[in-house]
Amino acid sequence: MTDPLAGTRFAVYLCPQGDDAYYRLGSELLGFDVRAGRELPLPDFLRRRDQTDAGPYGLHLTVVEGFSTDPAWWPDIEAEARACVACLTPGSALTLTGGRMEVWDDGETYVHRFDANAPLLVLHTLLLARLSRFVTASPFDEQVAQGKYARPFEGARMRLLHTPRGLDSWQPHFTLVQPYGGDDPAGLRERLEETTAPHHAQTYRAVTLFEKREGEERWRVWADLPLGDT
Repeated sequence: MTDPLAGTRFAVYLCPQGDDAYYRLGSELLGFDVRAGRELPLPDFLRRRDQTDAGPYGLHLTVVEGFSTDPAWWPDIEAEARACVACLTPGSALTLTGGRMEVWDDGETYVHRFDANAPLLVLHTLLLARLSRFVTASPFDEQVAQGKYARPFEGARMRLLHTPRGLDSWQPHFTLVQPYGGDDPAGLRERLEETTAPHHAQTYRAVTLFEKREGEERWRVWADLPLGDT
């Protein structure tokens, strides 16, 4: 059977600009500069196999999951996303606060976790709802078929939005390492806490539309969508 997620995929992320200090930090940790489309050397405390899951995405915070789609729909997807962004009031900003390191998945996943302000939560909800009609397959389809995400509200979300996550249980985060298999988890966390400390509050005035092309491993930036852009 053909894997539906092997085809074209789209996502909406928060992604700092290429000259941003946090972007440079995250890209170096992941070993991939997604805006430049180039691989980077990893720091000496990480190995390529520690970043096989997170690395291909580049530094990003998920606003809308990486869904499969029909490539012919790309102009409509971009137009719909721009229309959503244009709905925020003039002067709005997407703000992340309360940054902290968290370790998930039994020690495999290290994330920089944040709290979203109201405009960001509203935009997340609006984009997820409006872009769901372009989804041909979800990265959660297989997990749901195996019995995961079986609570009623998660089932309702899957049927309507193709994801069991987000909305009022959204956990905005940048994944910095995944899947870590090294022998110094405490040291890794300490390094990450120290290097991310200057970035525990962030402000964005654009979201970024990403694509993953059929047959390719890594994601690409399709377009930045500034707030207030009509």
